[in-house]
Amino acid sequence: MQAARAALPPDERAQREAALGRFAAAGWPGPALEHWHYSDWSSFAERRYVPATGSEAPAFTVDRVQPLPLKPLDAVQSTTRFALDALNRALASAGVEKTFDGHAQVPFLITQHVGQPQAMRHLRHRIALNAGAVATLIVWDAPDIAADTLLTSVMTLQLAAGSRLTLLRVQQAGAQASRALHLAASLAADAQLEVVQIDVAAARGRQELDITLTAPGARYQQSGLVATADQHRLDTFAHVRHAAPRTESRIAAHLLAAGQARIAYNAKVQVQPGALKSDSETRLSSLLLSDRAEIDAKPDLVIDADDVKCAHGASFGQLDEDALFYLRARGVDAATARALLTQAFAQAALEHIPDSLPGLQNWAENHVGTLLAEAAP
Repeated sequence: MQAARAALPPDERAQREAALGRFAAAGWPGPALEHWHYSDWSSFAERRYVPATGSEAPAFTVDRVQPLPLKPLDAVQSTTRFALDALNRALASAGVEKTFDGHAQVPFLITQHVGQPQAMRHLRHRIALNAGAVATLIVWDAPDIAADTLLTSVMTLQLAAGSRLTLLRVQQAGAQASRALHLAASLAADAQLEVVQIDVAAARGRQELDITLTAPGARYQQSGLVATADQHRLDTFAHVRHAAPRTESRIAAHLLAAGQARIAYNAKVQVQPGALKSDSETRLSSLLLSDRAEIDAKPDLVIDADDVKCAHGASFGQLDEDALFYLRARGVDAATARALLTQAFAQAALEHIPDSLPGLQNWAENHVGTLLAEAAP
């Protein structure tokens, strides 16, 4: 960490040194921590990263709005539940701050990558929607060709009354990259947030979503595809809090593992006292393409209020042998039959990508095809 300490900005050195000290005392997270049962990052203590430098854009947008300098740390909302927050807080470079008014016609794009071997980058972003605003945000963890990179990203979303945000998070960092994202969102009355997750390619990935429905009429929807092969490890933890009456949440994830990959997906929905008439449903679907792959899917429901409507469930399986036989009997070879059935499984998640972004849906479909080709027996 000596190189990291040397790079700290002088005017924030005391605060950042304190955060770095907290991280050093806690260490890298692992199974001993709650919600990290299936994730072990303790081996990172043996790695030696240097802060990424150069002109690689850590963030940019299609409407050419430039990233703003990092605010003083005490002005950025804390997300201390994130085990890597102190590290991110200590070493964060410029992030994006953006406030939306009205109806944004063009998607706002944030691209994140490291770009240098054995390097790390840490970003903090803050996005707000004023009352009635409508916007689409894409957060893209772009491929890192360089070997062994680490990127952490902390993002705060604040949705005012009646606003609507569609957030697409695409992670394709690369086979030697490690990525950790923490997203904290607060939804006011009648606000709507839809998160579509496409999580692929990283050697190790961790995504945390901390969603609070603070007022009546707030609605949250989360869907997506987590697909990986080789010996990659992808982990998602989502915590949705119904903190007010007449709030609604929907979570649906499709998980696809091949080779010796391991996916962990924990979706926790908590209906807090007084959140009457809350409506929640969680469905996790898992498909294993190898007897050496592993998926740990856990829908979790905590209800502390009466008069609510809540459901959750998880399904696990391999490709349907009867469906494979049906296709083979009609002249389809084994590899193509497997690919067709797997693409159909993935397509159920990809349909949540907005029709206005057909290129992203095509890319995701092609990536699943590439994954299948690489994982073919």
